[in-house]
Amino acid sequence: MKYLFTLVFALLAGVATTKAQTVTIVKTDGTTVKYQASEVKSIQFANEEQQPGINKSFTGYLLVSSPLFTETYYGEAAKMEVTQKGSKSYCKFTDATWGTGDFEITLNQGKISGNGKLKIANPHAPATAKEYDATLSGTMKSIDINVPGLMNKTTIKWRFGKAPENIKHTGTYMGENVFAVMGKNFTSKDTGYSFLVNADGTYSIQVLGQKIENTPMGNITLGAYTINNVSYDVNTKTFSKNYSSDNINVEYKMGEGDKKGTVLRNANIKGTFGDDGSLKVENSFQFGAMPFPLKGVFNGKIKK
Repeated sequence: MKYLFTLVFALLAGVATTKAQTVTIVKTDGTTVKYQASEVKSIQFANEEQQPGINKSFTGYLLVSSPLFTETYYGEAAKMEVTQKGSKSYCKFTDATWGTGDFEITLNQGKISGNGKLKIANPHAPATAKEYDATLSGTMKSIDINVPGLMNKTTIKWRFGKAPENIKHTGTYMGENVFAVMGKNFTSKDTGYSFLVNADGTYSIQVLGQKIENTPMGNITLGAYTINNVSYDVNTKTFSKNYSSDNINVEYKMGEGDKKGTVLRNANIKGTFGDDGSLKVENSFQFGAMPFPLKGVFNGKIKK
């Protein structure tokens, strides 16, 4: 009804230059307000910014993934503009990192789909940009953009509104892990943690593979493993779990020995996210026949 009302005004304004038209608005209390159509430029409803629809520009947050990297949060300033020109509908996507996309779309009972082009600037040469074929699908509040030719098929998930606090930490953090082994510290470089948010708000955390060199037992190589359902505290931006009972099996190799698999024992993880994209994690566990735990302290930053 609102769009019909707006259209009537637009039509009246269009003919105002050739013939004077009077617009009469009857309020609910019975009083009336009169305007000349030539005086009406546009109509703005109080809640219009919050209602995605035809001929609207609205903002949301992004989660981006590809086979080359895990799903990562990219802010909440991405815009979608949906417009109609004649019988056709169009959608324009704009984001500071992931470029500009133009799509011709179909709207059907709340569903949106279409094809178009996405132009993304080269991060190493911002003045240059490359254009990719892309498809768009979803609803007016939840849109996925698939780009087959970008990094082995990139998926850009746009979601209307502000991102929940736990979503903001989604991604992979890279840095150094310092292990305390038999009273001495040993550093594992270029390792990290990846975070994915589950439907219940908990995290699934992938502990990336790593190599601890020159320990008293020789070089220790640990394979990657995943800790599920890790609780997150929004107020303190911390997470923690005793995952001893999860029976997580990890591949490892000590010195020149063969690769083996073992269940982690006495396993605990806790960590804190920083406002600057940093992460600190304390993760301790025992594996194999080791009589003492490995205690690791990780410090890193989100990789984008």
